[in-house]
Amino acid sequence: MATSGLSSTQQVNPYPQSPFLDGTTNRPSRSWQQFFLNLLNFSSATTATAGSATLPANPVGFINVTVNGKAYKVPYYNV
Repeated sequence: MATSGLSSTQQVNPYPQSPFLDGTTNRPSRSWQQFFLNLLNFSSATTATAGSATLPANPVGFINVTVNGKAYKVPYYNV
């Protein structure tokens, strides 16, 4: 693991050390594109208890998200 340079905390995906924009295209460079794509790579579970922790019975609230055009409500907890 490497540190990001902003803190001493180790990160699995530190931000790229290359310029944000590619000088020839004026678009984000390849390393930044990969960084942003990797932020979106996540896994999900079919049940709330599929992980190692059991969630509280009542969520504090819900976050509205749209995935592939379908709306979902994702609960969040004050733990």
